[in-house]
Amino acid sequence: MRLLTTLMGSSCVVPVVVLGVSAYERTLISADHYHIASPELPIEFEGTKIVFLSDLHNAVFGRGNRGLMQVIDEEQPDFILVGGDMIIGKSNYTTEIAFPLLKRLAKKYQIICANGNHEFRLKIYRKKYGTQYDDYVTKLREHGVVYLENQTAVLRKGNAQISVSGLEIGRKYYRRRAKTPMDPSYLNQTLGEKKEGDFRILLAHNPLYFPEYAKWGADLVLSGHNHGGLIRIPHLGGLISPQMTFFPEYDAGYYEMGDSQMIISRGLGTHTFHIRVRNYPELSVIKLYRRKKKQQDQDGDS
Repeated sequence: MRLLTTLMGSSCVVPVVVLGVSAYERTLISADHYHIASPELPIEFEGTKIVFLSDLHNAVFGRGNRGLMQVIDEEQPDFILVGGDMIIGKSNYTTEIAFPLLKRLAKKYQIICANGNHEFRLKIYRKKYGTQYDDYVTKLREHGVVYLENQTAVLRKGNAQISVSGLEIGRKYYRRRAKTPMDPSYLNQTLGEKKEGDFRILLAHNPLYFPEYAKWGADLVLSGHNHGGLIRIPHLGGLISPQMTFFPEYDAGYYEMGDSQMIISRGLGTHTFHIRVRNYPELSVIKLYRRKKKQQDQDGDS
């Protein structure tokens, strides 16, 4: 009887501890730094610093997100890239947290955004969400944000440039419990073929298709979506993905495949399951180099 009472007590204490830790961690921001090098990078972009934002999901760090803006300003990036899911694409949620943040940042920095599955949900279910998506994107563009929907833009330094493509994949590629095969020609048809000698960054919200992105020729893939696996377990990584798979292969940090490299942000916010354990909200800070650096120079969470 005493053992049963102990076990019942433990079953109550553990969830309370997890929720308490999660509530605390969700208020913090970890600026994780990565070094990315490629012989394709124009020499003019040597040392370029990019801040990558993903999966804000309406999270707020200080009044008006001033805490998040302060961390970004301390990094002094050359550019800001946004990988989607800055909003929550569900009823009774608004874009009026992500929009003011990006509007203020656009006054200081050049920003390029792409869609995640939550923005895409607003876009395709117009009967349910009305003009919410169009209003959001239009307002951002009016304030100088470059918003990509299966389009490519360029970042310039001097006479040199690099390409940034914003990939918007169909809903079937976000199905739970199974990876929907992607046709080998899908990326070429959607974004066009990668030009020889062109350093291209691919904003691709779902990291599950890294092999397909690498085959297409992306030099650097920036992804999010998996929220670091919600709970990060030492030596095992993230516990679960939005596809409801345990210990996903691509959960957070740095990966490489052939000549392609990928950084997966743990994201900044949560939705549905508001849990983060050993999994601080992440601001990804990326420095670009022309020369190849050793793997131990990576100091992000891999």
